[in-house]
Amino acid sequence: MFDLGSKRIGITIDQTGVRYVTIKKKKSWEIGKYGHLPIPEGMIEEDQIINAESLSLQLKAWVKQEKLKGATATLSIPTSQIIIRKMRIPSIKAHELRQLVELEVETALRLPFEDPVYDFIKISHDDESTQVLVFAAPKKLILSYVKVLEDAGLHVRAAEISATSLARSIAAFQEEHFAETMLISLDHSIIEVYMFQNGNPIFMRTITLFDQGATQDNELTGDQIGEIIAELSRMLSFYQYSIQEGNSRIANILVTGTGEGRNQLAKELQLTLTELDVKSVDFSVFSKEDSAALNANDFRVATGLSMLNKQTQRINLLPTVKTETKIKFIVLGGLLIIWVAGIGITSYTYMNNRSEISLNTQRLTQLNQAKTVAEGKLTKNPTKQASDPGTFIQAMRASQKDVVQIINDLKKPLPVDAQLNTLAYSADSQISLTVIFLRIE
Repeated sequence: MFDLGSKRIGITIDQTGVRYVTIKKKKSWEIGKYGHLPIPEGMIEEDQIINAESLSLQLKAWVKQEKLKGATATLSIPTSQIIIRKMRIPSIKAHELRQLVELEVETALRLPFEDPVYDFIKISHDDESTQVLVFAAPKKLILSYVKVLEDAGLHVRAAEISATSLARSIAAFQEEHFAETMLISLDHSIIEVYMFQNGNPIFMRTITLFDQGATQDNELTGDQIGEIIAELSRMLSFYQYSIQEGNSRIANILVTGTGEGRNQLAKELQLTLTELDVKSVDFSVFSKEDSAALNANDFRVATGLSMLNKQTQRINLLPTVKTETKIKFIVLGGLLIIWVAGIGITSYTYMNNRSEISLNTQRLTQLNQAKTVAEGKLTKNPTKQASDPGTFIQAMRASQKDVVQIINDLKKPLPVDAQLNTLAYSADSQISLTVIFLRIE
């Protein structure tokens, strides 16, 4: 996991600026320190840092001013950069699951970017497999965010997605299980939409609104509201008929955001989607009574990030040495196992062959000795036996062999599936035979 230092902050970086929050719990959760560093337009575009050097200099001075140097930070990853994939892994053993997910991601998962950082959540399992949600993001982008923060004097220990951060902060002050919930985060001209099932974000999307010009208190225009509702309706249908295949649908919608636009959108959704439970979520509950200047809705994601701990952390997309080299270690480990196994097999085969050679040598010596004795008996031809035909006939009869018995004796030492193919017996009592074996062993 990550180090929980005495000074822990949640921090977000987007095109409007950098925000941080510290949070504490007395009777209830409340925001302690907070700050906002506006950044010039064009410094960050489409979630990519355009001028990292200039941003680092501004951040360094700001961190010093806010007395944050050395603080442990949890960073939010831009939603537009995150890919979610559902996988079924053929294993139910916890110690195997991570390795199999890593192997699947590295070898088979198709992503729109190279060199991903990823983490996963286990969502279900049966007797043979486990279903997981994999969250992936480009490592290069995350490292660019981490670097500007580390250069400014902060220690980034985790990188989370906004969906789980917002869900955590909402659950801290109201009962919400996110069983089948659409969570909307409205921020200026951008809307982020997250769809939850059983507490897990299974779909996310970023919507950029048409620029209608600035309005008082970030109010939405009629055209913008129409655009949003049309897009949300398509997403609700996609969830019901594509993701859930008609088996279930979103039951409630939570709307978060800055300014009056949040309440506008919630009211319009209540009128349009009457079958759903639509609520506007106000994060002002995290404000101190004497902190009227704080608009906690602006810091809603950072608030959830600052509440992250070992018990509530589920997804961490912070690149580490382990995540960068894990697949290499798996491959090297596999090659090492194969090499050791090969050495073992070779050694066993060598020793086994030496033993067989020794036994065969001894047996060959014994057979040669028996052969010599048998040949000596066969070559004996006493004069008395040769001169007496009757004695010779009796000797010949005595030397006759039982062919059936010989064949049976020959079959006894053979394996059950071996077959005698040819058999020949010569006058000097030598037998030549051919045997067919189904297996060479």
